[in-house]
Amino acid sequence: MNNTFMPTFKLLFIPFFIFAQFLTSAQVREYKKMMADNSYHFYEVVDAANTYFDIHGRGKGSGWKNFERWKNENESKFFPTGERHTVDFYLPQKEYASILAKQSHLKNKTSFDNGWVELGPWDANTVTSHYSPGIGRVEDIWIDPTDANHLYLGSRSGGFWKTSDGGKNWKNTTDFLVACGVRTFDVNPFNKNEILIDVQHGGAEFTHGIYRSTDGGDTWIKSNFNPDILGWGGLGNTDRIYKIAYHPNVNNQVFLGTSKGLFVSNDNLKTWTLAFNGAATDIEFHPTKNNIIYAYRSYFNDRDLLKKSTDSGASFSNAGAYPNNNYSRIYLSVSPAEPDHVYAASSNGVFKSTDEGANFTALSNPNSSGFAFAVSDINPDYMIYGYVDLFASADGGQSFSQKTAWANQNNAYIHADLRIAECVNGVFYVGTDGYFAKSTDNGNTWTRLNDGTAIREFYAVGLSQGNYDINMAGSQDNGTSILNKDGWIEWNGGDGMEALAHPLNKDWMIGSWQFGSRNYTQNGGLTRNGCNNPNGGSGNAAWEAPLLQNPQNSMQVYHFSDTMYRGNDFGTQWTFKSDPGIGATITEAAIAESDSNVIAVARNNILRLTTDGGQSWKSIHSGLPNFSITDIAFDPKNKNTIMVTYNRYQKDNQKIFISFDQGATWTNITYNLGDMPLRTVVMDHSDSSYLYVGGEIGIY
Repeated sequence: MNNTFMPTFKLLFIPFFIFAQFLTSAQVREYKKMMADNSYHFYEVVDAANTYFDIHGRGKGSGWKNFERWKNENESKFFPTGERHTVDFYLPQKEYASILAKQSHLKNKTSFDNGWVELGPWDANTVTSHYSPGIGRVEDIWIDPTDANHLYLGSRSGGFWKTSDGGKNWKNTTDFLVACGVRTFDVNPFNKNEILIDVQHGGAEFTHGIYRSTDGGDTWIKSNFNPDILGWGGLGNTDRIYKIAYHPNVNNQVFLGTSKGLFVSNDNLKTWTLAFNGAATDIEFHPTKNNIIYAYRSYFNDRDLLKKSTDSGASFSNAGAYPNNNYSRIYLSVSPAEPDHVYAASSNGVFKSTDEGANFTALSNPNSSGFAFAVSDINPDYMIYGYVDLFASADGGQSFSQKTAWANQNNAYIHADLRIAECVNGVFYVGTDGYFAKSTDNGNTWTRLNDGTAIREFYAVGLSQGNYDINMAGSQDNGTSILNKDGWIEWNGGDGMEALAHPLNKDWMIGSWQFGSRNYTQNGGLTRNGCNNPNGGSGNAAWEAPLLQNPQNSMQVYHFSDTMYRGNDFGTQWTFKSDPGIGATITEAAIAESDSNVIAVARNNILRLTTDGGQSWKSIHSGLPNFSITDIAFDPKNKNTIMVTYNRYQKDNQKIFISFDQGATWTNITYNLGDMPLRTVVMDHSDSSYLYVGGEIGIY
């Protein structure tokens, strides 16, 4: 257990040795629910998850990467105590509103000389050594049943996109809402210009409530279903909206599946009632009987039961049970071709009811995790299912065959990790971690539809200091890509992390996987080779392990894990340099540009400095807050000037500090940024009076 774990608010403190034993039984399956429950410390969730993965493994499809992403994103917000119940999750939103009120004319990307230019990528079609290219994560989709060229998509952190020409041209309309993600949305079947979207925090998927458009998605206003009225939601909050569903045949009736339960509105979200509590994650409608609605509640023993309403959503009761013994989440589907049948799927297999959900029987188990599922609306013999790969059935679910492979870029390639599946007029559509795609032959071949949508989720970018046309960037589940003057090249798969571009040779670059595993190219990305760094990928480096270039020797790079290594010949020959004595993996590092023997490293609240290239180290965090450092930067012309940032979710007005004497003393320069959590800082190379910081919302 992390030594910062301080259980100060739990009503009952359970000694850890008992807690660990408890986690190996029922609650070990619940680490995901603990992630979404603020009453648990951050470090309690980490312990529960690690216990779970120690038992069940950390292979592809296990959920381990999703947990590590969550851990990497959130620890600095809650360090040192790990307490989340005291956190004001509206903090970034409030601070942004306060800053904007004073500088509203600066909020747009066109407000500056020459403006901000969007660089993409908008497609992933130029592929070299990449094995799983994609554009970005697609969470929800809509296809106009009367015009298949009229499409919408929602992406986790890239917002809402629309096309009227089948995907030839796409338009984003949500850049300047309070958060950048759209998890779920739906279109009013009685007025296609009216759309409801869930606006969510991209990194954590927590909701800001529902926004409405009445002009086909061009502009948005907050609906009544928002945090101000509800008292829940907000940036970083653990409440989520899983599904928005207009009733297809009842005007103005809307169903909302949320972490607080299932809400029903009969007046298009002017008002609503709570049909049942507990996380409601899926909703379906009987194709011909408007009073029958099906829902799934991912809540204790109800996870094996269908919830059903026979009074138009006024009340729900338990219906049939699925043979879903490990409580894996259920995904529902119905088909107008068999209106009384209800289908359900989970990672335990596919189930069917022929009596409006009263009884279910198991059809088959495709032997795959199931995170998306759909039955054909024309012929229910056809259905699709899957997660990492997609499986299809042509015999009503009695058997399934694999149709796509996450690393095989053939004519059925749709990228890994299904998020949503639909069937409209006999055509199957899916959203994955890489694409929005359709199949007109029941899943055998697929066409990708969303070229033109800039929805990539980048971790880090490396810019050539000698050629501004050259960039390398790492992204979540879409690997590492290279941008040059001719466009984008898809170079490496998986999770892409830190990247370096050589300042003198435009063809030399180094990219990373998680935990510091490095790869290099010396021909502009045409090929990829492992750097053979001594411990990358073994678990003793951070999720986003720092990788830095020696500013005074462009052929030397530095790799940081729990120690520091130097790579000569641009990272192809490694030698151990130093142990900074930080006691854990290093998460942040910086090298002074004016003297490469001056290096600073950090982990949480510990900041250490060497002035002799690593022969000796000293702590320089005295006078700094006891929070988790998110970035370190030196003045490019003065090795004595150091800056650090914090993104702690608390009102403390302590987000950026500067030292002019190599950390002997520190000054808080947060000033009018107030309590905006800050992630990164850099000082202008030509004029050191200019500092730039990246906030939880906005660049300043």
